[in-house]
Amino acid sequence: MGYVKFVFFMIYPFLRQLAFSSSLPHLCPQDQALALLQFKHMFTIDPDASDYCGHILTNQTIQSYPRTLLWNKSTNCCLWDGVHCDKMSGQVIELNLTCSRLQGKFHSNSSLFQLSNLKRLDLSFNDFTGSLISPKFGEFSSLTHLDLSDSSFTGLIPSEISHLSKLHVLRINGLNELSLGPHNFELLFKNLTQLRELNLDSVNISSTIPSNFSSHLTTLRLPYT
Repeated sequence: MGYVKFVFFMIYPFLRQLAFSSSLPHLCPQDQALALLQFKHMFTIDPDASDYCGHILTNQTIQSYPRTLLWNKSTNCCLWDGVHCDKMSGQVIELNLTCSRLQGKFHSNSSLFQLSNLKRLDLSFNDFTGSLISPKFGEFSSLTHLDLSDSSFTGLIPSEISHLSKLHVLRINGLNELSLGPHNFELLFKNLTQLRELNLDSVNISSTIPSNFSSHLTTLRLPYT
């Protein structure tokens, strides 16, 4: 019995410290905090943005506000609005910036692409007028959720999106300013076999739409013909 007490008192400080540390917010890696701040400073806050945003097809209305406004290098980025980190590693795994009033050009060399562990990324309902969808989005190999809808992206949807084989949700739509190249639709479904939801509303699709979709697909929105 004395030996058991001795062992307990030896490991008690360690157990106490472990319990204390597990209750603390995990620290965001410095390089990821810097990447997020660089991303923030690439955009201005649109003063004319609507107070609410939402899509008639989703039947949802969300209050619009500048989520990045209080991001500050003196604070833990895991506590920043819209940022979620892995509980064990502190790595940024989710970025939700929907309806954040961001305005500016989304560059292909954006620091956002340094967040290689992202699993969910939502940039919907911002103003990236004139910006192309970078092929680098296809490098987020862990993504299960990607939403680029209603943010004024333009041009061709890159075929590299088909590299995101873990995707469950893909939303890329926006006022007939986007297009999907020949054979790209078939390529999407060939590789994105885990899709539950696909929204390509208002995307110009020039390729043939296959008759067999993903067996997991429950929601499909395509342009009106």
